[in-house]
Amino acid sequence: MHPLLSWMPMIGIYILLSLLLAVSAYIAWSFARTRSDGDPLLKAELDRRTEEIGELKNKIDEFKSENNELRGKGKQLFAENTQLKVKSDELSGQVAEFKAQQKQREQDQHLALSKLDSAEKSLADEKMRVRREDAERIQKEEEERDRMWTEHEISVISLLTDLCKKRQYSFTCYDNTTLPEEEGFRGHFKPDFVISFLEQFVIFDAKVSKSENIQKYIQDNVKSTAKKAKGKENIYPTIFFVVPTEALKELKQTAYYEDGFTFYAVSPESLEPILASLKKIATYELAQEMDPQERENIIDLIARFDYHISTRNTVDYGLLIHGLETLEHVKSMNPDLIKEMIAKKEKMRNLNLNTAENKQMIANPEILQQKLMELTEPQARIS
Repeated sequence: MHPLLSWMPMIGIYILLSLLLAVSAYIAWSFARTRSDGDPLLKAELDRRTEEIGELKNKIDEFKSENNELRGKGKQLFAENTQLKVKSDELSGQVAEFKAQQKQREQDQHLALSKLDSAEKSLADEKMRVRREDAERIQKEEEERDRMWTEHEISVISLLTDLCKKRQYSFTCYDNTTLPEEEGFRGHFKPDFVISFLEQFVIFDAKVSKSENIQKYIQDNVKSTAKKAKGKENIYPTIFFVVPTEALKELKQTAYYEDGFTFYAVSPESLEPILASLKKIATYELAQEMDPQERENIIDLIARFDYHISTRNTVDYGLLIHGLETLEHVKSMNPDLIKEMIAKKEKMRNLNLNTAENKQMIANPEILQQKLMELTEPQARIS
């Protein structure tokens, strides 16, 4: 409520008292005119009216005092109201500013939520893409592993068969379809490949597995194979598990010992060196059975070969060094002559050795000797 509205009842009372005072004054004046007549009733009435007028004056004074007090309070309230209005305006401005900021915050929050939703959707799409690519990659790896293992057994048996047929090895061999049953290869004990070696059989097993833990797979096969081979004296105590080269890289342990047998996990590339080592062992064992003169002849022949090869290598090395020094001297020639020499050299045909003829001469020294004889008969082609 406005402060002026609270003064309205007091102003009405003040006016009413003023009117009563005026009326009383008029009546008193009237009585004063008639006082000369000496009417006691009128005199008494005049005194009463005079007393009332005095009381009314007192009340008017009181009302004036209250009115002055109310005016002071009204001014104070008006000042306070003015201040409140200023503060109200400030608060209204702050509220408006707050509302504007709140609206901006809501807009920013809405935008941030939109970006968050977009980011979450993008993240979900990216996760789905990564999962899909991982699944495709894993599937391809599994397919490649399956293909590798499927082809591995066939390729190992084929490689071992070809190696055993080489003249420098000449091992008698069997695959899992031709194993001699009388030697104990029956039932569940059917290795992929075996070779005859010093009246025993060396086992080569091509390991095929779809297991992700190749290490455990090899360990389990070591135990099962040792159990099958135990007690069979015709089995050589060293057994080879042939695994793909890529799978071999995953193995932390490649050598095992179980029930008197030594197991090695090897790659297909190591098969030929293994056969070469077995052949040397077999040759050494045969040499032990020879009489002293045969052993002496073999040792003498090996020494001659060693001396010849060493001498030839030494001579070839000397000629190589001499050739390099000669080529170095060429650089000191006239640059124009060097350019002409290089141009002519580039036009020369490469030396084309007859590979087939070389192989024949390497395999049969008599052919080489005949070729040397043709150089001097019937007419020498060299001085």
